Amino acid sequence: MDAGRKRHQMCAKRVCGVLMLTVLISLTPSVSRTETTSAFQEGVEYVKLQLYPQAVDTFKSILSQQPTNVDALFQLANVYKLQDELALAIETFNQIFTIVAEIKNVPPSTTERIYGLTHLALAEIYCKQSQLNIAEQHAKEAVERSPADADTHYRLGYIYTHQAKFDAALAAFKRTLARNPDFPEVYEWLGLIALMRNEPQQAVAHYQTAIEKKPYVQSAYYNLAKAYRLLGDMPAATEQLKHFHQMKAYYDRTYAIESALAEEPFNTTLRLELAEIHLAHKHIAAALATYQALIRLHPNLTVGYDKLGRLYMNLNMSQRAIPFFQKVIELNPNAVEAHVRLGWLYTKSKAFDKAESHLQTAIKMMPQLSLAYHGLAEIYMQQGHIQKAIDVYQQITKIEPDDAEARKALHNLERLKRSAQTTR
Repeated sequence: MDAGRKRHQMCAKRVCGVLMLTVLISLTPSVSRTETTSAFQEGVEYVKLQLYPQAVDTFKSILSQQPTNVDALFQLANVYKLQDELALAIETFNQIFTIVAEIKNVPPSTTERIYGLTHLALAEIYCKQSQLNIAEQHAKEAVERSPADADTHYRLGYIYTHQAKFDAALAAFKRTLARNPDFPEVYEWLGLIALMRNEPQQAVAHYQTAIEKKPYVQSAYYNLAKAYRLLGDMPAATEQLKHFHQMKAYYDRTYAIESALAEEPFNTTLRLELAEIHLAHKHIAAALATYQALIRLHPNLTVGYDKLGRLYMNLNMSQRAIPFFQKVIELNPNAVEAHVRLGWLYTKSKAFDKAESHLQTAIKMMPQLSLAYHGLAEIYMQQGHIQKAIDVYQQITKIEPDDAEARKALHNLERLKRSAQTTR
């Protein structure tokens, strides 16, 4: 069980750097609400980018003007937690209880929500410190205050699992899934409990579900292999160990880069490398998030927009790709390839005037770029402008005499033109 726990905890700690608990309440005084909201969002953005010192400064600045701003206080405590400044995090979270109790006219449902989230955060911290008895008390409070929140029941199940109170853990996880059936971590722990109870067939089912819902967690493959070994299915166990080693190599590479980025958050080369590794493992969501972070950190750098545009093109999501290539051209009007890509994207959406404009611009900048001519010919063909398409293909054959595709298209169009003339 220890090996499984360690692997799972290592993954969980990594995820904590990305996930944030956000208290969506409105306790901020009306004075300077807009200014405060803007600063608060800036702080949240810093957290997303793992720029923790900047986040701390931002939330402290808000609190210096509005000491009872619970949103800012909660986020400040959360940043301390993400930085492993656990004593500071505990102290700051505990301040929330005092402040909320002193604020008048807060709806009881809002108070319960705040208390529930705060107890949940404290339970997570005490879990990290292996103080499970204290964590359990906070988790129980979180469940009582926020019974509809799947995370509170999950945290209690997590604690019970580590205390080897498996019946209680199963009950808590059952309540978690009742509130959120797509909670992959629950299935991992259910699998581990099944292994501990020598129920390998159930473990297989749980780990398969966990992998289906979240395929990039190495521990699930390792423990699934263990379950297959207990069933005597060595070929299946070997296959899952192979996946485990692949996922571990993926995890080790990305973890190393993310650790380096924590020290050098503005390192473009490292962030691009991280995105490419995610793409190589078909972890599209992680790649998108990495490119989006690059754009937020370097809003005047074309490479992030270009990469996102290309990725959306590969995903066949043309309308999402277009704004990114437009931004590339806004930053660099001489970006020929962006014009060509916009030409193809607009052709796909039947916006032929826009498509032609971008392709003609590309041709003016690079008169020998046959790819742009191919796009132009496609526009004319789709519009039924046969002679214009013929003229373009003739130009392509002059630029690229060995372009078999252009010669074939030209031959077919000339035959079509002759056939139309004969019919008349």
